[in-house]
Amino acid sequence: MTTLDDVTTSGPQGQGEVRERLLQTARGLRPLLREHADESERNRRLAEKTERALRESGLFQATAPRRSGGAGGDVRTLIELSAELSRGDSSAGWVAFIANTTAFGMGLFPDDVRELVYGPDPRSVAISQFAPNGTAEKVDGGYRINGKWGFASGCYQAQWTLNAFLVLDTEGQPAEVRWALMPLADMRIEDTWYVVGMAGTGSNTLVAEDLFVEDRCTLDLETFMGTAVFPIWHEDESSYRASLNSLACLGLCGPLLGMAEAAWDFTTENLGKGRPISYWTYSDRRDAPSYRLALADARVAIDAGRMHLLRSADEMDDAAREGRVLDTAARARIRGDSEIATRNFRHAVTLMLDIVGTSSFAQSNPLQRVWRDLTVASGHGLNNPLLNREIYGQSLVGRDTAEIGSL
Repeated sequence: MTTLDDVTTSGPQGQGEVRERLLQTARGLRPLLREHADESERNRRLAEKTERALRESGLFQATAPRRSGGAGGDVRTLIELSAELSRGDSSAGWVAFIANTTAFGMGLFPDDVRELVYGPDPRSVAISQFAPNGTAEKVDGGYRINGKWGFASGCYQAQWTLNAFLVLDTEGQPAEVRWALMPLADMRIEDTWYVVGMAGTGSNTLVAEDLFVEDRCTLDLETFMGTAVFPIWHEDESSYRASLNSLACLGLCGPLLGMAEAAWDFTTENLGKGRPISYWTYSDRRDAPSYRLALADARVAIDAGRMHLLRSADEMDDAAREGRVLDTAARARIRGDSEIATRNFRHAVTLMLDIVGTSSFAQSNPLQRVWRDLTVASGHGLNNPLLNREIYGQSLVGRDTAEIGSL
C-alpha cells in the first residue's frame, strides 16, 4: 500500500502526482472501510481498524505542511480524497475531510506552532470548529478561554482542535473573533452525538474551562475567513492562501460526492443480479426503460455535481498559487457550485432508492445507511443549499451578499 511516506520522500513533484498517489492509497482502503462501516455506526466513532488504517497511511495529513510530514495537498486533493474515502465509509471520509481542512488552518501558523502539533508525532490529528461558541478574556501572554463546541467530528481521533472564540472587552462585550489551537488533553468530551446518520464521526461536544492559550497559538479568524490574500510562511506553500470560508463550504461536498458514488456502487451491484420488479411484468428490472432512464439520470447528476465541485476547486487552487483574491462573484459562484452539487447528489440517491425498491431500506442493505448519512451530512449549516442558492442569486443581481452571510 502506498503511504504518505512514499509521497513525501520521492522528491519534488506536482500536485497531480501527489493527488493520484493519495487517491491510490484511499482506493486500496475501500474494502476495509466498507467492512467496518457498520461497526463505526454502532459504536458512534470510527472502528479501530478504520482509524488505524487512516492514521498509518497518513491520509489524515494529506493537506498538512510537507515540512511537518504531510503531503501538502491542495483544494482539489481535499475534495477528491474525501470523496474516495466516503465511497468506502461516509464517516471515515468525513473525519478525514475535517482533519485535512484543519490542516489548511495549521498551514497559517508559523513553524514553531506547527511543531507543537506535528513535532511529537507527524501523524497527529487536529480538528476544527468555525462557530465562535467560546469566550475569552485577554490575559498576560494569551487568552483564558471557556466554551462548548458541538459537532466536533473526529474528536476521538484528534489530539488538537482549532476552535473559534469571542474575545470580550472590559465591559464583557465581543470585541473580535479568534481561532485558538487547543490540546484535547486539556478539554472534556461530552457524549452528545446521537443521530440517525453519520454516527461514526463521533461528533460530540468539546468543553474548555479556564483554558489558557498562548498568543502565538491564536489567529484573527475574521481576517482569514475574509477576502485578503493570506500571508504564507514559505513560498512553496501557496495552497494555504485558499479562502477558508470557501474551502470549508466546498470541501463539505467532497464526502457527499463519495456517498453518491457508494450508492451507485450498491445500486449497480443490485441491478447486476437481474431481479424482477414485484407486481410488474418485468422479470429483470434492467429491461424496464423507466429504470434505465432513472439510472442514466442518476449517473448524469453525480457527474455534473463532480464537475461543479472540481471547477471551483481548480479556481481556488489557481488563485492561491497566483496570489490572487477571489472576488465576490467568484466566491458566490463557489456557493452556487456547492448548492447544485449537493442537490444533484441528493437527487441521484433518491433515484437509486426507487430503482432498488423497498429492499433499499432493509437494515442489511448498505444503501439505506448511505441515504441516511447523505441526508444528515448535507444538512450542515455551512453548506445550507437553500441559502447557498440565495446568496449566489444575490450576487448575480448585484446586491450585497453580506446581507445574507459571509462568503
